[in-house]
This record gives sequence, C-alpha cells and structure tokens, in this order.
Amino acid sequence: MLDAFFDLSAFLQLLVLGVLSALMLATSFVWLGWLNRRFASVPKLLPVGPAFTPVATVFALFLSFLAVDIWTQQRMAIDAASKEVTAVMRLSELMAPAALDVPRAAPLLAAYRNAVSTEEWGVHFNHQASPGAALALRELRLQAVRLSRDGVPAAMVAQWFKAVDDLEDARLRRLFIGSDHTDDNQWWVVVGLAFFAHLMIAAVHLDRPPAGRMVLVVFSIATTLALWQLAMHTNPYNGGFTRVTMPAGLATQPVASP
Repeated sequence: MLDAFFDLSAFLQLLVLGVLSALMLATSFVWLGWLNRRFASVPKLLPVGPAFTPVATVFALFLSFLAVDIWTQQRMAIDAASKEVTAVMRLSELMAPAALDVPRAAPLLAAYRNAVSTEEWGVHFNHQASPGAALALRELRLQAVRLSRDGVPAAMVAQWFKAVDDLEDARLRRLFIGSDHTDDNQWWVVVGLAFFAHLMIAAVHLDRPPAGRMVLVVFSIATTLALWQLAMHTNPYNGGFTRVTMPAGLATQPVASP
C-alpha cells in the first residue's frame, strides 16, 4: 500500500507528510482546547510533566528501529548490485577464448543484461522480474551441461555453475528488496506513535494552551522532517533519493548472434 508513496519524488513525499502532520497538529489543537476547558472544572486533570516521557521514548525507539531497517536494506541493495556485476564479469571471463571458449554464451549474457537494464531496472524499478532475464539465466545454466558433455574438466564446469548461481542469487536478492523494501506495519506504528506523542504534548500543556501550541508546532515540524528523510531513503531503487543506480556492468549491450 505504501509502495506508491515511496516511489514519489522527494517534493511529493514532503507534501504528503506535511498534510499528514497538519492533520495531526489540528487534531492535537482541538484536543488541547477541549482539555483546557475541562481543566477549568476538573483541576486534578492536569498530568505531571514526565507523563509525556513514556510515549516519546516508545516513539523514538520505533523511529530508530525503522531507520536501522532502512539503512540495512540500503546496504543489502548495494551489496546485491555489486555481486551481480561481479558475477557478470566472471561469466564474461569464463566464456572468453582464453578460458572455456563458449561463444554461444555471449548472446545469452547480453540478453540477460538487456532484460535486466531495460525491464527490471528501467521499467519496473526492480519491483517485478523480467521473464527474459529468467530465460537467459536458465540457458546460461544449461551451458554447463553442454560443457560437461564436451569433456570440459569438472573443476571448470563447477566454476561456471558457481558464477551462474552467484548471478541468480544476486538478482533474486535485488528483486526481493525492490518488491518488499520495507515493512508497512512498522511505518504505521511509527505514524501512530507520532500522533499519540502530539496528544501527550497537548495533555501536559492543558493549563497553558499558547505554550502547548508552540511546542506542538515545533514537534510537528521536527517529526515531518525526520519521517521525510526516512521516506526518501526507503526505496533504494526509486523515489525521493535513489541510493542504488543501475551499475554500468549491467548496461544494455547489442545481442549478437551465436
């Protein structure tokens, strides 16, 4: 549900979060006004100052957990891209005349790179897999069987298998991150705790509405900026801040005939 939000530009993400913060701020103002009117007839309604601390602490903890999860996904995305390029380079070296001399594998690897760069990275931003890339991987794996039948040493065939396995593993990890880069429930919990933090700030200032409104405005701005920073970095392949771009090693290549 939140994937569409994380694919927005940085400005639109800020706009959406600004509207959300404005709604929370308006609600907390109404809550503060109602509490202030109740306080006139029920003086014992006034909470002690530290009453705000538990909610603020839980909000800060979950915000930290969300940030750690996002940065971890960023590192995993960078690592997956690096391993995919390394696997492509390894296969290119193995199919060269000086190694296994597999010219029929060159167009397969080129087809893989074309499908990945134009469809998975270019069109779907790694949200969806390309059937063309999956087919090219399958054919590259079958090349190992042909190499074995041609009498190539088992150690060299094993290297080919490992290179294809590494390529497939890196691709699957990239697609997994692109299709499921964050936990929506975690975001909803953080937003909910931010709302309760607004209400608690209003509650501890029910006897001083002007001061309460000032604190609420400052807290709302700070919360919006914090959530905006996290939202921009949530999707490593698209959105407000694209941290991981398509490596040059996966760029489109002309597909030669075998």
